[in-house]
Amino acid sequence: MKRIAPEAATHGLEVAHLSVEIGRLLGLCDGDVADLRKAATLHDVGKVGVPEAILNKPGRLTDEEFQVIKTHPTIGAQMLRSWGVDEQIVSIVFQHHERVDGSGYPSGLAGDQISLKARIIHTTDAYMAMTENRPYRQALPADVALAELIANRGTQFDSDVVDAMIALRSRRASDKAA
Repeated sequence: MKRIAPEAATHGLEVAHLSVEIGRLLGLCDGDVADLRKAATLHDVGKVGVPEAILNKPGRLTDEEFQVIKTHPTIGAQMLRSWGVDEQIVSIVFQHHERVDGSGYPSGLAGDQISLKARIIHTTDAYMAMTENRPYRQALPADVALAELIANRGTQFDSDVVDAMIALRSRRASDKAA
């Protein structure tokens, strides 16, 4: 049986929670928010097809290992499709590593070719990954992770999604101060 790192067990739920908050800020309707929650929860299911030694490697991945990691959206989409999951959810999971500038994977989609829900998950997944401990590095502080999103706004990450993340963070800071 494949052993999953403890932080991976909650990652999908945390990405789903943050994605839903962003989706609501961006004005998604209830049905779209529900689809977003499902897709975000399942976004990394394809990692079951990636060898544990690669997933839990403490150092930098080789180019060959990264090519294997890049198969997880396709594997996940195939798994979900075989289970009869709605094609909308399958498509979001398949697209969750696409980048707005077209440099993502698995299809190299760009801009509006990528569903908004996949663009939300891509951003929240990256943010959560940066702020979580990983086998290859310690968690980054939240402001450092947010600065990384801002630095890659409009290229790697959707500008509207990053702006919503900034607004959400400002709202949380205001709520804490009150």
